[in-house]
Amino acid sequence: MTAFAVLLALLSAGAALAAILRAGRREAALRRSALADCEGLLDGVVRKIAPSGYGELRGRFGGLSARLVPISEALVFRRLPQLWIAADVARPAADGRAVEIVRRPTGTEFFTGAGALPLAYTPPPHWPQDTAVRGSGDASSLLAELGPLLAEPLSDPKLKSVAVTPRGVRVVRQAAQGERASYLLFRESRFAKRISVSDAEAALELAAAIALRLAAQNSDARKSDAQEPDAQDDVRAA
Repeated sequence: MTAFAVLLALLSAGAALAAILRAGRREAALRRSALADCEGLLDGVVRKIAPSGYGELRGRFGGLSARLVPISEALVFRRLPQLWIAADVARPAADGRAVEIVRRPTGTEFFTGAGALPLAYTPPPHWPQDTAVRGSGDASSLLAELGPLLAEPLSDPKLKSVAVTPRGVRVVRQAAQGERASYLLFRESRFAKRISVSDAEAALELAAAIALRLAAQNSDARKSDAQEPDAQDDVRAA
């Protein structure tokens, strides 16, 4: 190999390395700004960078403590990588019941915690039947309360999961699919656009609606218990 050929090879390698570094910087910047368009959804917004490199937002939505977190899915065989948006909303006056609902489960949903819940439930008849439901031992009443509220959202192909725990509500929706070229050539998870306001807002609205519905029902139950006369008072009155 001539000196010119060696020099040409080195220049080519240097150009390729520079291109890879530029692509890496662009990807890092895109991850940090993935939720930049969604900042107006939260009151008192606070910006953070997750260990994954994605920017996340914290603040209040509808008066409730809330968080938006992008989740980049690990590579799944024969499917483009997925970018999910998770909306976490705190539950006021929560009880101990828990349930997790996963649409079209594949077994690769690492971002769900349903495996830790002890019981599997049959989805209500008005829900899509390709839905996995797991919950605590007292989750039947929770499913009955949420059934009508979730029937329509669960038909949305972008909705992936809904989790209700004593700590809060998490709704996960599809935000984007990975770039085909990056996946086919390098098996990389790269997403070419920011998360849309409409996807983030839909996740927040559903999570807040669930939290507020359960808070109202718990409040009504406590009022009913408080108004119910004590059995001993009935005996004394008789």
